[in-house]
Amino acid sequence: MDNEAGFALGLIGLMVLIWGIAMLVILIVAVIVIIAKWKLFEKAGEPGWTAIIPIYNLLQFSKIATGDFHIGIVWLIAMGVNTVCVTIQTVFNGLATAGDGSLWFLSLIGLVFSLIGMVAALGGAVVGGYLNYVFTKSYGQTDLMCILSIFFTPIIFLIMAFSKDTQYIGPQGHLRLWGKK
Repeated sequence: MDNEAGFALGLIGLMVLIWGIAMLVILIVAVIVIIAKWKLFEKAGEPGWTAIIPIYNLLQFSKIATGDFHIGIVWLIAMGVNTVCVTIQTVFNGLATAGDGSLWFLSLIGLVFSLIGMVAALGGAVVGGYLNYVFTKSYGQTDLMCILSIFFTPIIFLIMAFSKDTQYIGPQGHLRLWGKK
């Protein structure tokens, strides 16, 4: 094996190692959030096991934070639109770049889907941040703690979950879009 091939293999190995470490960190953070949500759901009088069911978890989170599940559905739709648009954009760009270049116009269509996906992702991020804010507020936390929960969710949720002072008091100041005012 020559020097360049050895360098390339070493670089690939380093990338796999970094990727593996990143995935391990993501897994650890996910487990921490699940444990914290389990405890917080129980404090709100809901079954803790719902924290491990992917879509139901979000609807339950929305119900605890706002009193209903409508905002959770809006978040799911925004993230679903983002996922579909990014997938379509990837397929169109792949088709546009394959072959002799006669399908170049597909990249323009892919660009439109990419822009729609970005808007949906931004909307989903705003709705997700709002949900974190009102979820934290529903446990009687200060505005600072609510803002911190948007950016440092695992840490704030763990603090709330294992603090004996944190009690569920119900939705606080949530903007009602549907239903009772």
